[in-house]
Amino acid sequence: MLPLSVSVWERVRGMFCLPDLLVLCCLWECGLSFGYYLKYAFAYDNLWQHWYSLLGGIMAFALALIWTFRKHRKQRYSFDHYYIIFYGLLCQLLSSCFMLSKQLAVSYYFSFIGLGILYIACFSFISLRSSATGVRPARIAFGNAAHACGLCAGFIIFNEFEPQHCGLIGLSVALLLVVGVCLNELLQHLGWHNYKQSPDLVFQLLNEERLVFLPRRAILAQFVDRNDHQLLPSRQWRVLLLGGIVMLLQRCCCIYSPVYLHLMWSATTAYLERAQLYAPFAIYAAGCLLGTLLLLRYTPKLVYMLFGLIFLTLVVALLCIYDDQQSEHCFLFLCFIYTTLGVLSSHALQLLLECTPFLYTELALATSLALQLAVLEGYKYETRVDNQWRALLASSVTALLLTLLAVPLVQWLLPQSASLVDIRNRLLGVRRLPQPDAQSQFWRSNQFLAHDKRSNEFQAIHVAKSRVFQQYPAVSDNEKF
Repeated sequence: MLPLSVSVWERVRGMFCLPDLLVLCCLWECGLSFGYYLKYAFAYDNLWQHWYSLLGGIMAFALALIWTFRKHRKQRYSFDHYYIIFYGLLCQLLSSCFMLSKQLAVSYYFSFIGLGILYIACFSFISLRSSATGVRPARIAFGNAAHACGLCAGFIIFNEFEPQHCGLIGLSVALLLVVGVCLNELLQHLGWHNYKQSPDLVFQLLNEERLVFLPRRAILAQFVDRNDHQLLPSRQWRVLLLGGIVMLLQRCCCIYSPVYLHLMWSATTAYLERAQLYAPFAIYAAGCLLGTLLLLRYTPKLVYMLFGLIFLTLVVALLCIYDDQQSEHCFLFLCFIYTTLGVLSSHALQLLLECTPFLYTELALATSLALQLAVLEGYKYETRVDNQWRALLASSVTALLLTLLAVPLVQWLLPQSASLVDIRNRLLGVRRLPQPDAQSQFWRSNQFLAHDKRSNEFQAIHVAKSRVFQQYPAVSDNEKF
């Protein structure tokens, strides 16, 4: 067995090729423009001028509806993600051009149009390009971490008084990614790689046969009168609606809260004796990266349960130690809270991408993005509360209640990551029955039955810890010497 560090590195290296890495870069650029807006809104206090972000949700819904209609008409995935990503990058390119001319209002409108397009297309591509070996949660977490790192970079770079500098950086990144997308299509045409196939073999076969969007009745008909499967009631929509809504609200309950941001800024200034406005988002991005590394080794249920309990403890401790006159006492607790939020942030996306019916995956992603942006805009009203302690208490109690609901729901509803088809079948109520133990023994396999051999004619020899060699004929103790 390889050491832990080597095995994790081998898994990371085997998870990505050029198209997958390019999608991560697009998510980083998507987060970059989002970080520009967050600093413009919260750090420079431009909360009430416009509602730019709502356009991102509307655009995401429009794209998802068109995409769903196209899938329904073709009855298959045609892997058009990079054509959609190309259009999203063009919108980001136009946003940077308007920022160069200091027209921030028009720039943010185009920025959120591009954000809605890139967010849907990139995460859909990441899910479809995951194999059936259980690496999908880690790949989704990689995409989420790339988006969070871009958000942090955008928050650091943006300066309202020098928008040309920020526009030039955004323009350079967008141009590089447009060139990368064109190069990727050229390599696809030359046959160097094929990103229009899923490594999930069962899903790919069903997609080629146009059977991937079958209704539930047609799927269950394949398992009627089979002794190795059991049919149970479907729980797909219950998992999606109940678990998805609670986990999405828990995901953005504190990260966009102005009272938490201002408390973190004041605590950082008092503790470090210098202002670091990007500190909460940098810590959040570090938590996303930590969650990615943990999901390479541990199951999502275990990670969510442990860090959910840690988050509950930290929020209660923050309320106990809070002092309006000595905010530096809250600094370390807030650092751990933002780290924990980063670790927990990718599980909601995993549930949406794995549990949604294949035909409506992009609609579920669009709904999640619209809900996230609506929470972001709704938190603007938190700034109107004069009493900071009451605002902190209300926000913390909401986060505690949502986490208390989310932790048991994840343990109950989140399926074990496998092939998308296997997950769909389990959610639709198709359960594989356990086979008898006798049939799973090595000597009872078809090979030995064909030669009419008995179990006592073989001798088990342990070659290694998990390897057993069945020797025939069996050697007695006298024959060994």
